[in-house]
Amino acid sequence: MHLTALLPVVVLVALLAALVAALAPRRQPATDLTDVVTSPAAHARARRHAGAVAVIAWGALAVVAAALPPAAPAGSAGGVLLGSVPAAAGTAFLLAAAVGERTWPRPTGARRRASLVPRTARDVAPRALRVALATWTATLLLVLLGTGLTATADGRSVSRTLDAQLTAEAGPYPGPPYAVPLALGALLVAAGAAGVLHLVARRPAVEGVSTADDDALRVASGGRVLAGVQLVVGATLAGVLLLAGQALRNVAHGAYAVDDVWTTVTDPLTAGLGWAALVAAPLVALTTVALTAVGLARAARATAPAVAA
Repeated sequence: MHLTALLPVVVLVALLAALVAALAPRRQPATDLTDVVTSPAAHARARRHAGAVAVIAWGALAVVAAALPPAAPAGSAGGVLLGSVPAAAGTAFLLAAAVGERTWPRPTGARRRASLVPRTARDVAPRALRVALATWTATLLLVLLGTGLTATADGRSVSRTLDAQLTAEAGPYPGPPYAVPLALGALLVAAGAAGVLHLVARRPAVEGVSTADDDALRVASGGRVLAGVQLVVGATLAGVLLLAGQALRNVAHGAYAVDDVWTTVTDPLTAGLGWAALVAAPLVALTTVALTAVGLARAARATAPAVAA
């Protein structure tokens, strides 16, 4: 059995494990309504823990992203594996982040603080990154639906009838054999991100840190999670647009000879769609990278003033 046949199962099991860890019931601490002044030492420890979690999670993402492509077999199976690299790397990233959230230092002592205002995953997810992830995921699913419906019978190429005497075909094209596992991977990564954000929202308050600074630490953690997830989903979208754009651009042109007279035929609509996809692919890639950099920088700045104070 090819490795690609097992990849969706591995991704599903891994993400389910992360979600189970995120949603497992936890004993609620006793409530103490008295807030505290942030201890610089406690806040520094919290930032070190958050930084270590981020480094390990991004390291896991990089290792998986670097390790899978050389193992890709030739042919369509290799194409599916290469297309699934971002989702697999995102899964490793989320699992590391979930484990890191579970290992935050627990409060000690008989009296513990807990906010009376319930937090949700939305409260710890920066809006810009949340919108970016939703945009990349929805766009990817729509593009994969379109390519799946317009692919040829084998699902690996696209064809167009340019005129009565010429039908062109080009590939590779992200038809159903590629679209289904890629769509599944993107949905599972998005679901895993929601689970990890839920874990960030419900973790115990950091001891020795005020409510405001504890909230800032949670938002920083949520921003780091979303920065990584929107990057891998955006990378998948950029790859699909590049693959589809090349095939559409190639299939939009053709030529044939009648009595040694060559006739060139072009389908303007198909050519336009191909060029639009080719232009959009690098724009999506650059935007995801920029959002990741900005998101990580904001996460670092969000908690820095408390240390100085």
